Amino acid sequence: MFKKFFAATFALLLLTAQAHAMTFQQPVKIGSVGIGSGNGLSIRDATKIDAVQNGDSYTNGYAIFGDKLYLHFDDATASDFNAGSWFGSSDRSNAVQYYVFEGSTAISRLPNDAGVDMYLLATEMGGVNVTAVIGNRDGKWVKFFDTNDAKKTFGLRGWYTSDIRVSGDTITLSMSSFDQKNSCELRYRWDASAKWFGVQKI
Repeated sequence: MFKKFFAATFALLLLTAQAHAMTFQQPVKIGSVGIGSGNGLSIRDATKIDAVQNGDSYTNGYAIFGDKLYLHFDDATASDFNAGSWFGSSDRSNAVQYYVFEGSTAISRLPNDAGVDMYLLATEMGGVNVTAVIGNRDGKWVKFFDTNDAKKTFGLRGWYTSDIRVSGDTITLSMSSFDQKNSCELRYRWDASAKWFGVQKI
């Protein structure tokens, strides 16, 4: 009797763990944004733009990518790297600060079988780059990770992302030193219980 109870309990725990696991599909690019003329932004493939236009650039307002990702921006605060642009909901107070007033940023949807709204942002600027994942965590938009943090943690200053792979519950970034003499991988694995990513350097 006890063995049957133990087996049933174990099976239930296994099913519960599987139900809360997340499997990612390959990122799907939905647009891009980059520095345009003056202090404005060049915006490509947005489904809607509501902003002040200056030639082929936009200086203040918002753009929507896909069917729900908002980019709010204000060139008046672009000189402050902690301001200027925010990704998230239609309400800027529920959005993540992410600086796009330098270089160019590719915006990709990160599909998953848990239905969590997630996006991968890949920014190229001046020979270096930043890769980040943002998303909706229980109604609040958050930055799950960006490679700037991992570069500080693992001593990878000056390194850049050379490749991005998605498999199962893990996003793997191939990293190379600026002189291309050294390389490693950063593996971001989804932790279902924490609803967050852990990172490992390989």
